[in-house]
Amino acid sequence: MRILHATSIALVSAFTPWLAGSAWAQSCPAAWNSSSVYTAGAQASENGIIYRANWWTQNQDPATNNGGSGTGQPWTQSGSCSSCTAVPPVPKGLAASGTTGNATTLTWTPVTVANCTISGYQIYMNGTLTTTSSGASVTVSGLTPLTSYSFAIAAVDSVGASAKSAPVTVTTLSGPPPSTASTGTINFHLLLGVGTAQDSLTLTGGNYDDLIMSNIVAGVLLGHLIDEGFPGIQYNKDYLYGSIFAQLLQENIATQYYKSSSDLIDPNANQQAVMGVGQGGPYQINNYAADMVSGSYQPKGHSLINYVAIQKNIGFTMANAATQYTKATPASFNNKYYGPALVAYFHYNDLVALNVTGKGAGGWTTPWEPAFDTALKNFTTLPNSFLDVILNVAYNQGFYGPLVSRYSNLGATATAATVTSVNSYSSAWGSSDTYVQYPYQVHYYLDQLYNNPVPTTSPTLKTTPTNSVVFNISALANVFSRVAQTLSYSNGTNPAQFYTAAQANAAFSSALTKLKVASSAKLDLSKATARATIFSVIDAALANLEAASGMKFISTTDKQL
Repeated sequence: MRILHATSIALVSAFTPWLAGSAWAQSCPAAWNSSSVYTAGAQASENGIIYRANWWTQNQDPATNNGGSGTGQPWTQSGSCSSCTAVPPVPKGLAASGTTGNATTLTWTPVTVANCTISGYQIYMNGTLTTTSSGASVTVSGLTPLTSYSFAIAAVDSVGASAKSAPVTVTTLSGPPPSTASTGTINFHLLLGVGTAQDSLTLTGGNYDDLIMSNIVAGVLLGHLIDEGFPGIQYNKDYLYGSIFAQLLQENIATQYYKSSSDLIDPNANQQAVMGVGQGGPYQINNYAADMVSGSYQPKGHSLINYVAIQKNIGFTMANAATQYTKATPASFNNKYYGPALVAYFHYNDLVALNVTGKGAGGWTTPWEPAFDTALKNFTTLPNSFLDVILNVAYNQGFYGPLVSRYSNLGATATAATVTSVNSYSSAWGSSDTYVQYPYQVHYYLDQLYNNPVPTTSPTLKTTPTNSVVFNISALANVFSRVAQTLSYSNGTNPAQFYTAAQANAAFSSALTKLKVASSAKLDLSKATARATIFSVIDAALANLEAASGMKFISTTDKQL
């Protein structure tokens, strides 16, 4: 059933699709027993998943013999369950060791709770959630030399997170000064384990700084939309927030032609094929005009044009939306400030559509359900889940290809070990299937951007890049403002209006004040702690914009505003 929750804005709705068809964890029925007889409607549990018998069955393991209506399987997944009833106790024994000029290693005593599985630990730096760990240690890098930091941790299980531990203060040693300008190279357009990169971006000189900034603003916007529409889901922020930039590298024609002096992502005549009929611009969002639930080109609530924030600048109207697929891609898709934000909504709309398609009166069971909903529930207690992989295969192969179902099934019972396995380059190394390769191409480009180890001649033989992508905070403030000014808001009655520079600047300045970041700061995106600060500033600024306009970014409309 599609559920729309009205906001205080007349005729504008905010989707809360997480409530649609999702199964919150409940007490587990008796564990499945191979010798027991189960009749239609009987329930059993296995590995935290509830199964309902479709008919009389015995000795047919529900974990491997389940499916929806019409599959011929004796069992159907009906949700997740847990015998866990308590949040973990506060972790103890937090200590730091091996501190250098830019890193420190934290360790603590592992936490246990009866009938519960500890899914991970949250690491807070100076009061802000910075990263997570599946075990009782973590190395925090990207720190500034001769600087004091306060660290605390919290344990997480299926019920929730513990209170924070007693903090430990760490003062870094002397070291080389932080980078003040972007340097290095990102290689792209390759099949991992099949060939070498065909293109590259030269970061030195800063030509791509503002393009990377606008894409990171859009990536944080995507996370902001997910946090509002699907509250509680955890994901890998580095990969999710960076996926829009990586999509540009992989899907676009020669992103290296970009010139910072232009507002166009693709200024070169040789790149204009991406703006043709049905192409979807530099990010190749080919079916941008479709309603992703109804499958029609007439907007029915799940088209991009239904989102208030992007409707005014999208380049077509509700009146002609049904025929837009026959026309050239709108010019706004090639704007370096609006284009990335549009892609954020494209991916969020995919997530909504995957959740609600087939539900309600006359509905059916899609190939990815019920595993997809179970995966979303599982991801609420799984730090750094591979939600980004699911969204990227949904974009690249489509909903009905096998990969959405494959990763949904993995997500339904995923643990920290599953996340490690899914993220391994071995999953795609040497494959000639471009759909299989795509989410790992995204990871490969981002691992270069973030100076994470990347494979060379095998998935396990790796080298660590030494890139720097320096965000001058004053420049980031300008990019944020330019992005905001391409987005719109409405009270649902009055025509939509663009956010103003004054609104955007105030929102960003307030975020800097809240997070105690100087407007003169220079933060290196390639360093984990600086990156976490960048993400937090952008997310806080987005929330401030919402407060100023009185409209959530997930708000939708069924009319032209």
